[in-house]
Amino acid sequence: MRREWSLRRRLAFGLMLAALLPVLLFSGVMLSNQWSREHDGLLLRLEANARLSASIIDAFLDAQLAGVRLLAERPMEAGPDGAELAQLLAIYPTMLRALHANAEGDVVTARDTRGRSLAPLKKLVRGDDWFVAARDAHRPYVSDAFRRTAYGNEIVVAVSAPLLEDGRFDGTVSAALPVESLARLNASGLSRLRMELLLLDRSNRVIYAGPGVNLAPLSPAGRNGDIIRGQAAAVDRQAEALKLSGLLRDGDTAYVHAVAMNNGWTLALLAPGRLLLEPLLPHLLLLAPLVLVSLLGVYLAVRKQRLLLERSIGGLLVSVQGYALGGTMDAARMKGMPQELHPLSEGIGELAMRLNHTYGELQQVLDERDQVIAAKTESLREAVAALDRLSRTDALTGALNYRGFLETGERLWQEAERRDKPLSVLMLDIDHFKRYNDHYGHAEGDGVLRRFVGAVRSALQHVDDVLARPGGEEFAVFLPGSTHEQALNVARRVCQRVRDADIEHVAVDGGRLTVSIGVATRQGNEGSLEALLLQADEALYRAKAGGRDRVSE
Repeated sequence: MRREWSLRRRLAFGLMLAALLPVLLFSGVMLSNQWSREHDGLLLRLEANARLSASIIDAFLDAQLAGVRLLAERPMEAGPDGAELAQLLAIYPTMLRALHANAEGDVVTARDTRGRSLAPLKKLVRGDDWFVAARDAHRPYVSDAFRRTAYGNEIVVAVSAPLLEDGRFDGTVSAALPVESLARLNASGLSRLRMELLLLDRSNRVIYAGPGVNLAPLSPAGRNGDIIRGQAAAVDRQAEALKLSGLLRDGDTAYVHAVAMNNGWTLALLAPGRLLLEPLLPHLLLLAPLVLVSLLGVYLAVRKQRLLLERSIGGLLVSVQGYALGGTMDAARMKGMPQELHPLSEGIGELAMRLNHTYGELQQVLDERDQVIAAKTESLREAVAALDRLSRTDALTGALNYRGFLETGERLWQEAERRDKPLSVLMLDIDHFKRYNDHYGHAEGDGVLRRFVGAVRSALQHVDDVLARPGGEEFAVFLPGSTHEQALNVARRVCQRVRDADIEHVAVDGGRLTVSIGVATRQGNEGSLEALLLQADEALYRAKAGGRDRVSE
């Protein structure tokens, strides 16, 4: 049998609904806004940290590759010997081992970080991707991950550079880096943020997976890996949010942001979905008592005034019709009601004030949270920009590093072509600097490098002139807008400023530190930056062959 509602029940239901609906509505809006902000903030942190992590690993690999490349470019008749490989490992302590392979892929010389000589092996590396890249393309290369059981059981990546004899491939120099060294670069920061790192190579295999990732090193990444690599390669950066399942060991859904790295790898950061729910729990715990107290208050008020409401429901309905959130009860209408209804009417007015006050406090909290998020976002942008600048600067001398040298050279070459202006290059090599380090020690050598950079800078006259340190004791100066004769004058001035610095070097004739300089200038609209740098290198070799402490063109 259908139960009919009485007027009293209708009024009781209406009062409860009127009191609880705003609370529930505001609670829902607040929780929804909070979740949206946490979601946007998480994606922003994922993106910023993914780009930061990719930049750190790229810079680390570039530095390791620069060391191998410098060793490969040194003039050697039969490739680097064991002492030179040991010196490379001493300079770059993150390298696990270094080896020299001939043009047939035979390992000729190999050393590890303990100073041990490893056994030479026939045809060991001829099929490796880094050896093929050096043999076929004559270029430095960062390999995919692999395990070389002949020399150990570690998972490593190789950085390699070709040995060239008159433009002919004559072997390679390679160094192995343990993949754990890549993860250690920013592991502590990611751990504090509760994010997991995932590195994929060019063939969608796992290079490194964080402890919470459900993937093993050297295993195929599967369909999720294809999705991640697709996001990293996407041109449209508006749809960057990935939400994938099956990647985390605990079964939680992962929010993912992927970045394509310079060497063709893909870096992805994963954040568990529970990071979005945990910040909402304090708000739920705060809102639950408010809802319960509101419900209990309305229920007690309805029960206490049940008989009076039955007799005076008409007047009460008129009063309730004049109620609105943010308003007050009409005093004249309250006087027209029975005296027993005044406390209820006043209670409704007080509830309205509480809701308005609560709403104001919630709005203030949300506004303050918006300001905090905006400030942190700006701080992250500034940190990323500062890191980008640092990644192009040599920490010891303040000059551009190898990466900054390449990028600046390409930019200046394009500007010279576009404006049809001259561009001159000085290639500098500190004479007998290895002897200096051997005699005085590397700490004194670092100090001399800084004094040498100061002497070179004092000889430059234009604000657009750029000093770079591609590596070791080799430096380069770009002189945009300078003719060949002007560049020769600058080079002679640099030589003189270095002499004037009067840096003691008892290990060579003359007893003072000097520099050899090669000069080259862009001619017309022909040629390329690589050809210009090669011309300056050849001039430098002529200066060194002619007795050093001089300028050659």
